[in-house]
Amino acid sequence: MRAASKDEAFRESLLANPKFAVERALGKTLPDHLQVVLLQETDNLMYIVLPKDYPEEAAHLTDAELEMVAGGFLNPQANVLNIQDPL
Repeated sequence: MRAASKDEAFRESLLANPKFAVERALGKTLPDHLQVVLLQETDNLMYIVLPKDYPEEAAHLTDAELEMVAGGFLNPQANVLNIQDPL
């Protein structure tokens, strides 16, 4: 939400139509059944958002998965396009 605090046009877009603003920011269309709700805090109102519950096994990365994302870098081999790969 840092973008909304720095970019007035994005903030206004979020206020007017949160789902559309998120879709534009992500460059993807969200599923029709997914609702996007914007809650704006005030001096006298604070929101606490509990994340969706996921199955315990889905909440943990394997050591191999963790190695691939550790430090915020992608595995370079995972991003190599083989010329012979069909597009």
